[in-house]
Amino acid sequence: MTEENFNYYSDWSDAEKRIENAHDFYDRGKWQDALRELEAAIDINPANSDWLFNKALTLDTLERYHDAIEIFELAHDADPHDPEILNCLAIDYTRIGQYDLALKTFEKVEQLDPDFEPAYCNRIITYSELGFHDKAEEMFYIARQLKENCSLCYYNMGNSLFSRQLYDRAIWCWQQTRSLDANHPNIEYRIAQACWAKGDCDQARESFLAQLRRRPGDQEVLLDFGILLLEMNDLDAAREKFNRILELNPNHAQAWHYLGEIHLHNLQLLPAVEAFSRALELNPNQPGSHYRLGEAHLLLGNNDLAQQNLLAELKFTPDQPDILLDLGCLLSQLGSNTEAMGCFEQAIDMSPEDPRPYQNLSLCYYYSGLLDQGIDLSHKVLELEPNHLAALHNLAYANLQKKNFLDARNFISHALTIHPNDLQLKKLERTIQTLHLLNKLTHPLRSLKKLCSQKP
Repeated sequence: MTEENFNYYSDWSDAEKRIENAHDFYDRGKWQDALRELEAAIDINPANSDWLFNKALTLDTLERYHDAIEIFELAHDADPHDPEILNCLAIDYTRIGQYDLALKTFEKVEQLDPDFEPAYCNRIITYSELGFHDKAEEMFYIARQLKENCSLCYYNMGNSLFSRQLYDRAIWCWQQTRSLDANHPNIEYRIAQACWAKGDCDQARESFLAQLRRRPGDQEVLLDFGILLLEMNDLDAAREKFNRILELNPNHAQAWHYLGEIHLHNLQLLPAVEAFSRALELNPNQPGSHYRLGEAHLLLGNNDLAQQNLLAELKFTPDQPDILLDLGCLLSQLGSNTEAMGCFEQAIDMSPEDPRPYQNLSLCYYYSGLLDQGIDLSHKVLELEPNHLAALHNLAYANLQKKNFLDARNFISHALTIHPNDLQLKKLERTIQTLHLLNKLTHPLRSLKKLCSQKP
């Protein structure tokens, strides 16, 4: 054997050993070590499509999808007729939002092998992400014709149904996945999310517990489970979940935020301030933390800090009408009327059939002395909710201010038909009657005085 041949076989042997090491590291979850061994082997034989493919899969596991795409493309160049390489490439295109490329790549797989079931199964997700749910279902049925009991098909179809808020059908699909693959890593979590979304909190709780029995240290699951427990008002159990996250990761901003929520709920204001402040130190853009911190400072009487944090929250342009309503009310309380009105106007744009933002905006106009604008908005409230007591009261009061006594009396009478024993309404009714009577008496006296002052 020549020295050249000896070196060749030595290099080949070293590469094979590296690949064995890579498989061992991968199976033990040591993905960085697996990647290092694969790269060493590929340096020896850069044209081996199987090794390139395994490197790309390892990069996928590390969630380095752009890097994985580059390697899958090299693997495809080395073996252009392997449908599995193209299938994985299309999946990664979907992961990074390159949906057109993903669909074109899946179509190439179909051309290579029309019976390659994963090309239809995985296309369900691509079409779902695009909102083409009819196409997603078409892929689901084609895939089932090729492989009737594919757990991944049911899982992907469940995701499509969940995104359309068809929760019962999604749960059925995921139950099929569970029956076909009892070891699916996320199936209980997805069922928990669907049960939660459709309001079955008790079943969601059971599914979260089942998921945590499989993966007790999953911080994402712990976080969602903690938020569900907060909604169920099981504060002690929720606190335990957030503290568990912080044991695993002391720098988890969301866990600090939700601990702050529990403290605030219990009116433990200083611990709440500490928790929200910690969340913002770790993530200055943590949604809701400035808002809650402002609320805590307001309760402590720190109005300047409250206003500062509430205005800071507005910079993140909240996208939920309820949050905008709460922010607007707190800002109005602090005298930031312009900013409060902006919150209510945004809430109206987002939810034009909700009477609450119109009602709150009308109050801002009333407090600013702009009675006509306030009256217009109160009428809008009554269009949406004809028996809205606060709007009726405010219209009665505003018309009283404008000396439109008949209108004022009509609105207060309507309000009293709804709440006949309301003391505040009865007091306003008496005020309207008294001022109306005084107004009637004043005008004839003035006329008599004017006549008496005329000399013959």
